[in-house]
Amino acid sequence: MAIAIVAPLMIGLTVQALGGSPADAANKQVEKAEAAARETVAKRSGSATLTFAGAPIGQSASGKTGLTPGVATFEPARPGRTVLIEAQYDDGWRTVVRTVQDNAGQASFNVVATDKGEPLTFRAVTTHNGFERGVASATAKATTFPVLWKDEFTGSGKLGPRWIHRQVGERVKPRRLCSEVRTPNARRKGGSAVLEVRKLGGKPKKACRKHGEYTNAMVAASNPADHVKYGIVAARIKFQSNRGQHSAFWLQVPDGQVSNNPPSTGAEIDIAEYFGDGRGKGGLASYVHWLDKRKRDVSIGGEADIYKKTKKLLKRNKEWSDAWHVYSVEWTPTRYIFRVDGHVTLTTKRGISNSPEMVVLSALSSDWETPAMNARRFPTTTKYDWVRVWANPAY
Repeated sequence: MAIAIVAPLMIGLTVQALGGSPADAANKQVEKAEAAARETVAKRSGSATLTFAGAPIGQSASGKTGLTPGVATFEPARPGRTVLIEAQYDDGWRTVVRTVQDNAGQASFNVVATDKGEPLTFRAVTTHNGFERGVASATAKATTFPVLWKDEFTGSGKLGPRWIHRQVGERVKPRRLCSEVRTPNARRKGGSAVLEVRKLGGKPKKACRKHGEYTNAMVAASNPADHVKYGIVAARIKFQSNRGQHSAFWLQVPDGQVSNNPPSTGAEIDIAEYFGDGRGKGGLASYVHWLDKRKRDVSIGGEADIYKKTKKLLKRNKEWSDAWHVYSVEWTPTRYIFRVDGHVTLTTKRGISNSPEMVVLSALSSDWETPAMNARRFPTTTKYDWVRVWANPAY
């Protein structure tokens, strides 16, 4: 009897404490559940796309190569939101990369794009609170462009017939009056192409006495069959450490540029240019150069333009000379996409060339930079593990 009497009193007290009837409390619970459902739908709303580069030009932080870069793009952007890149295997979907959206709603990554010789299918999915799945992209496969040519630089000796030495013995005015290209400075050694800067012995010319004279290296894949127009050009490089010179991996039209018309007469495309360790903006640059109506140089890019992105790719207290990295450009009729280890560092729609261009490798010491020469030993070396060129079949 005591229980039968007390229970209604307790219920009444509870309802009164809540400030309403049992029906009101139930309605509030329903409203709360509906709000949570709306929030979940909002989190999952939006769209996502998944795209891949046309070649395996990515490299992991540990140095694993042969990875294909991709980008998942989400709208609206939710910076910091976790993104899972999933691949479909025989036993189902597996998460192969966990990354986050940047301020533009993009998440970049590198993946092994094939399994047992067949292309894998991928999708990108956002997560919330570490477990709740949200927006998912449509599935996509990474398609590799056909290889136009490649050089793996096996063995030791001369570079081979593809590579022609440029400006041999010339003192180029006004930039290199105290340096000149010598053919022994570029060769194969131990499975790499080695490009050297050496200090010239003997008494320097009068104009060069203060900072010395040097020999350089510059070679080009000048055979028209090796020229590229639209596609991906990449090299795995270990740059020199010293300042006072710059090593470069670049593209140039064979006959030189004509003023004010990059589409028809070409542009200089500096895929990667390194000015040595210890520079304030990292020493690494990518550029596009062309000439205006007065034949003045117009440039896009530089060290400062890519520094914010490239510095995230280096381990703490490391320089670009400390390890091998993959440098590339993807060139289309409408834009250039520069990458380091598969990560986009610069995109531009200016100065687009539609002329065939040749690949150039160089290690040069220009007069403006030799005052900073800090090499204790010569020769200084830049090494190329390989150079590879893929042609875009769409053009």
